[in-house]
Amino acid sequence: MRVLTAFVLASLLLSSCIQEPESPRVEQSERDQLAKVRNWFEQNKTKLRLPERGSNLRSGSQELILPFFEKEPDWDQFHHYYFPDGREVFEVSLANATKYFPASMLDSFPDRNPSELVIQNIMFVKHPTEERFDPVIARYYPDGEGSIEDFEGISYDGIPYDWSGIVDIWTYDERHFIGFTFEEGEVVHHFKYHPINSTNHQAKIAGDCHEIERSIFIPDNQGGGTVVDVTKTYCSGDTGYTPDGGSGEGGEYHDYERPTCCDDPVPVPPRDEPSYDPPSIPAPSTIINQLTNPCAADIFKELSKGSAYLTDMSGLGSLDIFPGMLDLFENSGQFDYRIRNGNTGSKAGGSTSPIVNGIITITLNNDYLLKATSLSIARTIIHETVHAYLVKQAKIQTDMNTVQLLNEYWKEYPENLPDTHHALMSQYILGMAVSLYNWDKKYGPTGGSLGFDYYYKMAFGGLLKDGTEDPLDEVKDFIPSGSSWSEISKILENEATGNYNANGEKCN
Repeated sequence: MRVLTAFVLASLLLSSCIQEPESPRVEQSERDQLAKVRNWFEQNKTKLRLPERGSNLRSGSQELILPFFEKEPDWDQFHHYYFPDGREVFEVSLANATKYFPASMLDSFPDRNPSELVIQNIMFVKHPTEERFDPVIARYYPDGEGSIEDFEGISYDGIPYDWSGIVDIWTYDERHFIGFTFEEGEVVHHFKYHPINSTNHQAKIAGDCHEIERSIFIPDNQGGGTVVDVTKTYCSGDTGYTPDGGSGEGGEYHDYERPTCCDDPVPVPPRDEPSYDPPSIPAPSTIINQLTNPCAADIFKELSKGSAYLTDMSGLGSLDIFPGMLDLFENSGQFDYRIRNGNTGSKAGGSTSPIVNGIITITLNNDYLLKATSLSIARTIIHETVHAYLVKQAKIQTDMNTVQLLNEYWKEYPENLPDTHHALMSQYILGMAVSLYNWDKKYGPTGGSLGFDYYYKMAFGGLLKDGTEDPLDEVKDFIPSGSSWSEISKILENEATGNYNANGEKCN
């Protein structure tokens, strides 16, 4: 029997429910495509903004327009992903030293230069029918020290699961497009701004007009700089965007109209094609939580907080693999994690996908969610997250202890990835049990009162020989003395079906 050492557990922190992986995208192919985006941008960037840029035109306008700065992408730093409708996106860091930020950041970070904390990118969205890439500007403003990220740590398709702050989207020529307020990885508010002389009568009648402040930090050559404030009065939008579009599929902002720029109209010469029209964009994606089942979404958030301390369980310390594993997904880069619910077409509570477009997806079965107790759902999320981590380690190979064990079990179960994973996961049973106990103690219906033996037995869920209802030999070695697989299997069935013998409570 192989033993996963305490060192490996600490570094990891952390039914056939896993599919065969596919090869990740080739980096060189990405860079070849990025070169096309760069060439297009260099050829067309002077056509992507209004020809007249005088400050008198901007100061006289009632739009929320900030002073325009030339934008030079840092082509060495980029994210590559796809919107749900299939449009390709390259999100590239902006190299400009000048950055915008909400004036409130001066109060949120009194001892720091807020401009250093803002992530400012340009998103190139591939047009669905034409050979062009419509750009918008994305700015990420953290609301506290715990939400500060670097370029690699955040993108429009990857908001960290515990991130709080504002995502602001601007058109290329600095007109406000739409904004989102996040709390712990979840969109809690969306907004757009209209000039006070717009046709947004409902907002004005409701009195929903107020001053909007933005500050601009302009660095000097001595390591300091100047903060310039921009303050105007605007009415918040009440049409044109809903987070789920009324369909649960992710809403889009479609109704942007380019307003006139000037109080005293100035003739504008015609522009060569391509004309610039901001693309429709979906709501931003979080790195983790795409669950639409409210109960499952809440359980995932609770698990992510990790939080119970095992002061009453001598020798275990504060071992809890779940939140640490999510942190490792973010810190190790290259492949991201998604969790959602859907129709999986199997009896299993969940499944873990191969890597597709740089994303590993866990899907919880909708039919299972309708019957299972919250205790069972929490167990399934923990189990599938271990699968996801092992899928990732097989590709990035940053934890060589885990990679070595994967290789050894692969030799033992050749060409059978589910058995390979489940054999290795037998050595995570204690960690999975502690995560489940921690969750139930703080958030669950029993308050952690079932006795640790019950959570330990539940952690055996899914550790079966591929295509059977029998445990792997490696798993049998960890069955508690005096217990049987039949007893464990019955506990798992009770909780998965929410029958009268279950100790947990049904989610729905």
